[in-house]
Amino acid sequence: MRPFKKIMFVIIITLMTILALSTLMSSAKAESNLSCQVLISANNRGVAQEATYTFTINNTGTANLGGANITVPFGYLNVKNLAVTEQPSSQTWSISNQDSTHILLSGSGQGLTTGQSLTFTVDATNPQVAGNYLWTIGASQNATAESLNFPEVTVNVNYLLFITSALPVFAILGIAAGIAFLNSGINRVLINYFVGWEQYRVMQKEMAEYRSETMKAARANDKKQIEKLKKKDSQIKNMQSKMVKPQIVQFGISFVYLIVWFLLLTPTFQNISMAYVPGFGPIPVFYWYPICSLFFGLISSRIIGIMPIET
Repeated sequence: MRPFKKIMFVIIITLMTILALSTLMSSAKAESNLSCQVLISANNRGVAQEATYTFTINNTGTANLGGANITVPFGYLNVKNLAVTEQPSSQTWSISNQDSTHILLSGSGQGLTTGQSLTFTVDATNPQVAGNYLWTIGASQNATAESLNFPEVTVNVNYLLFITSALPVFAILGIAAGIAFLNSGINRVLINYFVGWEQYRVMQKEMAEYRSETMKAARANDKKQIEKLKKKDSQIKNMQSKMVKPQIVQFGISFVYLIVWFLLLTPTFQNISMAYVPGFGPIPVFYWYPICSLFFGLISSRIIGIMPIET
C-alpha cells in the first residue's frame, strides 16, 4: 500500500501543479486583452535636424489602457516641449520626460477604452547617422509608475532617417579639392626650387625606363642585361636623393592638412552621415574626407603634372 500511496501522492501533486499553471496561463491570456496601435510621424526626417514628432496611441484591445512608457532611441538629443494635443474629452493625461531617454504618459479616470486614441508631440534633435531607429512603447492598464516599469504590452515602431541635405557633402568635397590642388601646387614649387622642373621631368622619365627595363630583364632572367643595368644604380640613387628633398619638406607641410581633418572637420561634422553606401551603411566625415582627398589628390597631380615618385 505504501508504494501505491506514494504514486497517488505524486499524481495529486502533479495535477495540482498543472492546475496552478493553467490558472496562471489563463491570467496571462486575460491580461493580453490589452493591445494598442502606435503611429509615429515627424516634420523632418533629416539627420541632425530639429524635428517635431507626433505620436498617436490607439487602444485596439478590450482592456483599458491606463499609461504608457516610450523609450527614446539612442542618438536623439534635446527632447523637449512634450505636450498632449488630443485626448478623450472626459480624461486628462499627463506627460513627462525622464532624462531624455523615456517619456511617461499617465491617464486619469478609466483610461483609454476600446477604440479611443491619444495624441502627443515631442520636439527633438534627430540622430546624426542615417538609418532605422526603434521606438519602443510599453502600455499598461494601470497608470502607476510601477506598472510602467513592467508593461503588459510592448509595441516596437521603426522610424527611418535620411540624408536630406547635400551641403555638408559638397562642403567636404570643396575643402578636399582646395587642399589637394594647394598641396600639388606647393609640391611643384618645391620641385622647381630643389631640382628644377625640366630636370625633374627628365629624371622621372629615366627612372621609369630603368624600372621597366629592370623588371623585363628579371622576368627573362637576362643576367647580361641585369649586370648592365646595375652600372646605373649609382646614377639612379643620385636622382632619387635629389627628388626626395621636396618630398621631405612636403611631408612636414602635410601635418597642416591632418590638423584640418582631426581638429576642424571631425569636431564640426562629428558623426553626421555624409553618404550612404548600400551594404556598408552611412559614411561620416572621418572616412568621407580621406576618400575625397585621395580622389582629388590623384586628379590634381595629373592636372599640375606631379606624379608619385617611388624612392
